[in-house]
Amino acid sequence: MLLVTAVFIIGSGCSMGGTTEYNYWPDLDQDGFGDSSVNGVSYTSGDEPADYVLDNTDCDDTNADINPGATEVPDNLIDEDCNDLHAITFYYDNDGDGFGNPDVSEVIEVVLWEDTPENFVTNNADCNDKDPNVNPIADEIASNDIDDNCNGITDKDDILYVDADGDGYGSQVQAEKDGVYNALDCDDTNSKIHPYALEIKDGIDNDCDGIVDEVS
Repeated sequence: MLLVTAVFIIGSGCSMGGTTEYNYWPDLDQDGFGDSSVNGVSYTSGDEPADYVLDNTDCDDTNADINPGATEVPDNLIDEDCNDLHAITFYYDNDGDGFGNPDVSEVIEVVLWEDTPENFVTNNADCNDKDPNVNPIADEIASNDIDDNCNGITDKDDILYVDADGDGYGSQVQAEKDGVYNALDCDDTNSKIHPYALEIKDGIDNDCDGIVDEVS
């Protein structure tokens, strides 16, 4: 007669001489989630050290506010819920001019420094999201009763600034002709660096806000 003995292993436990052991992970911040960066240690249930748990999903075991059960907080560059995504506030860009409507926003979890979701941008600088010719880098047109460049002044811009890199943002140097009606650029030698540019992780302040490699 053939005797078949089945041994069932529950979770990460293993049976050693009739005693079942499980892998435990340190939970230094005591949030109920174990440190994912270290290897588990086998203990018999009930014999595990204090602050060890049957879990290894915590991506920061030094902060009790960061774990898979935490609520993601937007715009702080922290992945609170350990899903490798970050919650960012995006603004709807209805007219497709690259500038967002300050009154229409949505928090979306994304991979940092990758392309923004379609029809959304990370700035809220548009003063008329129905007209692509009205935005912070538009030319102010005289006598049309419109604040074309969203600077709060209508039909009054008459100073041109040098835009050496051709990105639509002017330097602090005034131009005699063929300039732009703003002096917003912090690096007029690089067309990828200007206010409202997408901040990427490259050691450069891409969006001219004085902060390097943050979310734009």
